[in-house]
Amino acid sequence: MFNQIQQESRRLSINSALRSVIDLVCTSNILVNSEEFTSSSSHFDNEAFTEGSILIANRLVDVQTKLVSDSLSVIDARQSFGQAMHTLQDFYAHSNWVELGRQVPNQAIGTGTTLGLYAPQYLDTCSNCTEQSCAERNILSEIYSGQYLTSGYFDIYPGGSSKPKGKCSHGGLLDMTTQTDAVGFGINKDNEISDHGSFHIIAAKIALMATIQQLESLWSTVGNDIFGRFLGFHSSSLVIAIDTTGSMPPVIELVKTVAIGIIEFTRDENSLFRPANYILSPFNDPKWGPLTITTDVQFFIDKIKNLTVDGGGDEPELYYHGLNEALQVCEMNSIIYTFTDAPAKDAYLRPKVFARATELKSRIFSFYVRSTSTSGKSLRRRDEDEILDGSVDDDLATATGGSTIGLNPYRDINATTTFVIRHLFPQHLLLSITGSGMINRTFTVDVNITRIEIDLTSSRALFTSTFDSFHLIDPNGVSITPVLVAAGTYFQLYIIENPCFGLWHLLSNQSYSHTVGITIPETSNTSTVTACHTTLSQRIIRESNNAYGPLLIAPTINQSDLVLITSCNNLRSSIQSATIELVNKRGETISVLHTSNITTTGSIILPVIIPDTDFRMLTKIKLTDNFIIERQSNALISPTSILISITNQPYTFTNNSITPITFTIYNQAQETLSIHMCVLDTLQLFGINGTCQKYTVSNMSFIHDTLNIDISTWLEENNTSNISDVTSGSMTFAISSTNNIGKVLKNHNKISFYIQTREYNHISPETIE
Repeated sequence: MFNQIQQESRRLSINSALRSVIDLVCTSNILVNSEEFTSSSSHFDNEAFTEGSILIANRLVDVQTKLVSDSLSVIDARQSFGQAMHTLQDFYAHSNWVELGRQVPNQAIGTGTTLGLYAPQYLDTCSNCTEQSCAERNILSEIYSGQYLTSGYFDIYPGGSSKPKGKCSHGGLLDMTTQTDAVGFGINKDNEISDHGSFHIIAAKIALMATIQQLESLWSTVGNDIFGRFLGFHSSSLVIAIDTTGSMPPVIELVKTVAIGIIEFTRDENSLFRPANYILSPFNDPKWGPLTITTDVQFFIDKIKNLTVDGGGDEPELYYHGLNEALQVCEMNSIIYTFTDAPAKDAYLRPKVFARATELKSRIFSFYVRSTSTSGKSLRRRDEDEILDGSVDDDLATATGGSTIGLNPYRDINATTTFVIRHLFPQHLLLSITGSGMINRTFTVDVNITRIEIDLTSSRALFTSTFDSFHLIDPNGVSITPVLVAAGTYFQLYIIENPCFGLWHLLSNQSYSHTVGITIPETSNTSTVTACHTTLSQRIIRESNNAYGPLLIAPTINQSDLVLITSCNNLRSSIQSATIELVNKRGETISVLHTSNITTTGSIILPVIIPDTDFRMLTKIKLTDNFIIERQSNALISPTSILISITNQPYTFTNNSITPITFTIYNQAQETLSIHMCVLDTLQLFGINGTCQKYTVSNMSFIHDTLNIDISTWLEENNTSNISDVTSGSMTFAISSTNNIGKVLKNHNKISFYIQTREYNHISPETIE
């Protein structure tokens, strides 16, 4: 389903920004089936009409609150909307609304009020039916005559213990309630082969009408500009997170110059690439912020000019706090630039920051300042410098598809401005390699490419000569010298106009870790560049057909139940076959997957076994005209041996009650591990630093535990009278461990939660049309 929606949006040539919004909303929608698998309120199972109605209302209120708040959390609003629409659409697929003859949406959905006349608990709703002949006549006549609303019960455990005698089942292979009275077929109409499949088309049409009505209602409520932001009719954000300790004034001057350069560049003919907004996030120690979010460029420059340095030296700073604040409010596909001359002291936030950056498909470029005098002599060196090098596993920037780059603020002002402007354009990755020593790789330039850009970056000073840095050999065997656009102490930017199509060779040689990135820029909104996206995806188990959604956590080593889904647009001919290689940071091949089986939607679905090392996906498409398309994914995926699952989602917290969150930590390694868990949330229910716990988990084993949530203190501290009816937040469970060979294993899981301070009215109306 997710891949079909992606492919259709590309077939219709939908703007890439709007397409990203559609992908995010659809992802959030379909993942309800996995993250909230057993929640009856999320799916209107088990006649949970009151709970489902409240859940939709809470999520729709949350959408509006996020869109009209000062921080304008548009990404979270899109996710909440997708989740709300899943439950709304399930009302029509899982209840008997359609069977009762209704052909228009239920107007009470989204209000938190009663949706109709509910079948009493004591009233039988279905008859036993084990033959296809009676499958769609299994709802009792009394339900029709009384116009009672009912829905099917669903339980994955044998015996279907949650289902009262005489009630309807959901139905399908996973539903064990079909074994208890009323036995047999259920009443869901999720698709045309479901138990009530003949009602699927009308149910889907009504669900579509209801979804459109909710979009129109949201538009009317928030107005044109904010609704346009919601739909992605603005570009990505420009984000700068900057250290403001006493050693940073030269860098602040550099950042000011960069901001002015961007403003000048995005005037007139380049206005299309102007950022949607500008975000400035200062940090030092012991504080961070305040955050600046603005569309006023002069205001942004003034804020940079007025940054106040505080403290001194190069002691560890609250780097991740500054980065996390910015990521909570920026747009999808944003580029984040960080500037610091010190290590981070708040590394416990790293999993949360990485999860958010991955979720937003945003890349981080971390400029690390080696403070120098104007003569160029280093004033100090530190042992911690190495932790920022792209060759180490913990390099956050490289993991997001960016890189860690050294910076000389005295010499690199103009070059840094060019670097930032260059990344305002959408880019498609041809090749990314990170490593030291001699690297020899090939890549394919296809016929639609009119320019390639090459970034050479490092946290150490680079050779100044192109010849010493790397060699490019075109398909004709000719050595090509690219045009140098800008050179900093630690990075060099090149372009090649109108490159020959075919197989190219890259040879790079540096004595220390460096990154070479070769990209194709989109320099207009009518680009004909072929885009291919490969996503590591999971099967959505609750779906009775083949449905997949993107995997949002780290995969586990040797995991074999995942697939790679590839879709492309702007292809010059049909796909004949495809090869997907898993490659490491150095671009070396780990494994190769082949297929000539292309789905009816044009997508490529390949099962994959997860390797034991970090990897990217390199997609190679052969077209029917024999041309080759080659693209690489940006983010670096780090397999792990530990994971954490959280049950009974979604969570709603209310005053004067304690809500338990049940979770399970798994150790799939061949050794006992000490696993450290930290829980952090956006509302700081556990304080700024969250809450942490250590567990010892035996090899190939797991442990269960519960985290009890009491919000009474939080409500008192935040003045309940100033809190809206529904306040939402997210909670990240981050786990880490070090195995016996010194490798750090990590994973995370994120859940949404709601704080509800309003009671909804559930007095049943006589009729609801």
